[in-house]
Amino acid sequence: MTKVIVVDDDPTNVTLTQMLLELDGFTVTACTNLQQAMQATQEGADAYVVDVNLSRGESGLDFLTAVRAGETPASKDVIFIITSGDHRRKREAKEAGASKFLLKPYPPEGLSTIINELIAGEQNG
Repeated sequence: MTKVIVVDDDPTNVTLTQMLLELDGFTVTACTNLQQAMQATQEGADAYVVDVNLSRGESGLDFLTAVRAGETPASKDVIFIITSGDHRRKREAKEAGASKFLLKPYPPEGLSTIINELIAGEQNG
């Protein structure tokens, strides 16, 4: 089963995303801050879905940078989807190493498809 870690400081968003992904057969760990996300990297995951703007001045881009730099137990090559309500963050996300950038609000059913496509691409490439 594909394991996904979702990080968003909005409890409603993180719960909704978790429910939708679980309905599509994913195993999901929900985190509402970077401390929880860092701890969750120890469990391993196939993909991360992380909001750019988190509470207390935390940034999903900082988390992405730490993962890509090998500063966490997560694989440096793990699939990383960054979400934001600000389209101007797309370039930053790509430069930091995001596999995909999604502009909020995105169609919830599309997230599962994107994760599956990215995983299939990694397995074939």
